[in-house]
Amino acid sequence: MKPKVAFIKTPDPRGITDTIISGLSKSLSARNFETRIFEPTQDNIQEVVNQIIEYKPLFTFDFNLDGLIFAEKDGQQKILADIIGNIHVTWFLDDPMIHFTKLKSALQSNQLLYLTIDIEHGQWLGSMGKNVAFLAPGINPSDFPPPNVEKEFDIAFVGPVADPDNIENSWKERFDQNLFGFAVELGRMLYRNPDMPVRFASGYLLSQYNQDFQQAMIKFQQEKEDEFMQYLTEITLYAMHLRRWNIIDSIEDFEINVLGPVEGETKDNVVVYPKIIANEDIISFLSKTKISLLSHPPFIPTGLAYTVFASVGSNTLTMVEERLSSKSFLIDGRDLITYHPIDTVEIEGKIAYYLEDAPSEREAIAKQGRDTVFQNHTLLHRGEFLANMLNDIIKRASEPSENGKGELKEDTPEKLN
Repeated sequence: MKPKVAFIKTPDPRGITDTIISGLSKSLSARNFETRIFEPTQDNIQEVVNQIIEYKPLFTFDFNLDGLIFAEKDGQQKILADIIGNIHVTWFLDDPMIHFTKLKSALQSNQLLYLTIDIEHGQWLGSMGKNVAFLAPGINPSDFPPPNVEKEFDIAFVGPVADPDNIENSWKERFDQNLFGFAVELGRMLYRNPDMPVRFASGYLLSQYNQDFQQAMIKFQQEKEDEFMQYLTEITLYAMHLRRWNIIDSIEDFEINVLGPVEGETKDNVVVYPKIIANEDIISFLSKTKISLLSHPPFIPTGLAYTVFASVGSNTLTMVEERLSSKSFLIDGRDLITYHPIDTVEIEGKIAYYLEDAPSEREAIAKQGRDTVFQNHTLLHRGEFLANMLNDIIKRASEPSENGKGELKEDTPEKLN
């Protein structure tokens, strides 16, 4: 009998999780797994859970813990995987800190396997004693048009983007003076140091403050942990927008097409496409663009976000911030071009070179990058890695232990949330 995997599909305006589920499902099916996709809503949750229980999957799979289902049994709230006795796999496509409220409610369960796209994320979860594995993003080749699409645009910048002054003004209304000052200073530190994880940076910066403030911040974290994590999340977003705003504001001689919403007044050479948010639309636009300029959130210190692979796969010359830990995936000068995020002279100089002086070199790098992604970084490759991981779990679970072999529990929750 084939091992069963139940994919839990949840709403995603970008459509990224939809394409990943489709790719992984096909890949696992080709590797002797039986897969089925479930789509719970508020109206059908009980029906879907009954279907999952009847299906009896060895594994349930979701993204960012969005498909985690809780049930009430014996007067206690429990994760469905704890009740039916399977393993729940969640793949964080960004920093787990953003989803801390959901993560906190799941930490007591030992039935979860966390996949992350960044080593630092895995280290943070591992420090909590959780089962963690690294799985880099990958693209679904069927999402991409052929490489001979005509180039209509010079530069595309993937947003969203916000004027950091607007963020600071909103903070002044919500934070006291000390929290405001710390937030601005930490955000600017992250802006200057793109490889520095926010959790490390906050601890380092806090050590430079007086003891009273340190104790107040420690108390804040201990007594209002959810709010503290939201505070760090906002600071990281501020650092991201500092970087993005500085880049688009510094480019003088070229038209910049920003994909996604922009908050704030931009210069005349910035053209905004606020409704281009969905994965399909972004890929379509990038495939018609000569240079794709990306600036990654500090949430992902390695820089190995899905958008990188999607951009390179779109046959556009992708310019992305240099991150040491990502060089084994895509090579600077061969598959893409890197830049330092606060060196605006370097950024515009490279744009000018590849647009005006070396169009053939630009096209060659774009083609090689696409070939590399299609050959090595698809969801078929990620599915093979995932299949090996799940088979290893099955093998270890089948080995005799002191208490004999484990068996799946077949129990029914009393009340579902």
